[in-house]
Amino acid sequence: MALDNAEPYTASPDTEAAAFRGALDITPGTGGTTIRRLPAWTQAQFGGDNPLAKANATPSGVRLEFLTDAAWLEVDLTFTRESADWRWRPLQAAVLNLTTSDGHAESRHFHEGDVLETFPDGSSTLTPGAPSTARFEIPGPRQERTVTLWLPHRGSALIHGVRSEAPLQPAPRTGPRWVHYGSSISQSSHAESPLGVWPVIAARNLGLDLYNLGLAGSAHLDQFVARTIRDEPADLITVKVGINIINSASLRRRTFAPALHGFLDTVRDGHPWTPLVLISPIFCPEHEDAPGPSRLVDGKFLATDLPRKPGDGLLTLRDARNILAEAVSERSTSDPNLHYLDGLRLFGSGDAHLLPDLLHPDAEGYGLIGERFTDIAAGSPWLAAAAQAPVRS
Repeated sequence: MALDNAEPYTASPDTEAAAFRGALDITPGTGGTTIRRLPAWTQAQFGGDNPLAKANATPSGVRLEFLTDAAWLEVDLTFTRESADWRWRPLQAAVLNLTTSDGHAESRHFHEGDVLETFPDGSSTLTPGAPSTARFEIPGPRQERTVTLWLPHRGSALIHGVRSEAPLQPAPRTGPRWVHYGSSISQSSHAESPLGVWPVIAARNLGLDLYNLGLAGSAHLDQFVARTIRDEPADLITVKVGINIINSASLRRRTFAPALHGFLDTVRDGHPWTPLVLISPIFCPEHEDAPGPSRLVDGKFLATDLPRKPGDGLLTLRDARNILAEAVSERSTSDPNLHYLDGLRLFGSGDAHLLPDLLHPDAEGYGLIGERFTDIAAGSPWLAAAAQAPVRS
């Protein structure tokens, strides 16, 4: 226990690195520690795709977990906040959350930091800004507890250091390891805070150790993601795909099912018996019966206005759900741990008023998805199987 007037304790680079959860590329440098959710080797396979690189650098679901009896914790960091007014995405505050194992939770909002402005032609400008210091007072009786610092769910952050007035240790892992793959809806940039990300809501409700691979605009069944999941420890795997494939028309009827099977085959190479849940897309009014690529018009995502051709193979959400359900039906005869979850059970047509841009839920919508997933998972055989796995060190 630290004395009131003692010098603060600064987490060593090794302690800080060991405390990270939910990211596989933690790179210290002279300016600070950068965080990317996919491992470093994958980034050479992005094909120069800037949206994927930005999504990868967004620490949605990433947190630092310390075991300490400290009465306060500070972190120095520089945020990069993103602005795209042409997409009706104004500059927003960066948000941090702190939670403790004895039930305390609070938020901090920051309006400083670098600003990345993007433009319709794909170009961007970066305006440097000031670093931030976030200080959290930890109330209650002085006792050892797990203190979790949740990093921003939009933009990115460069970590300069963490300190407190008592020693910090990496907290032990608790709960089954959940690896989730999905789109911007799983990244949940439109949530109000990192705790509003729907997989975070579900993980905290269910006591799961989350690794969130919700990659905005980038859930295209890429093999580097499949190999990442294959190689990572996992007690539960969920794969939520379809909307980005339709948004971008990146796959068609001929290629979607083979790509899906190939992705699942790769994951199963490393996890032959791990519970794996394939989740179909949530409701999106424009694409239920009309294909992409999507158009952004007056802040709304609309279906394509290109003329259809016989046999063009363009997919709708109804098509995607059928393909996903058929894949599970075909494979489950030899893979009893593969399951299907209809995304309409998480967010259906009756929830469409919570889609301000017709595609992404608002904060209330993300909360509904997180709570509904919690309820479905709590009574499922796949969560029961995951819960039987030993806790990982």
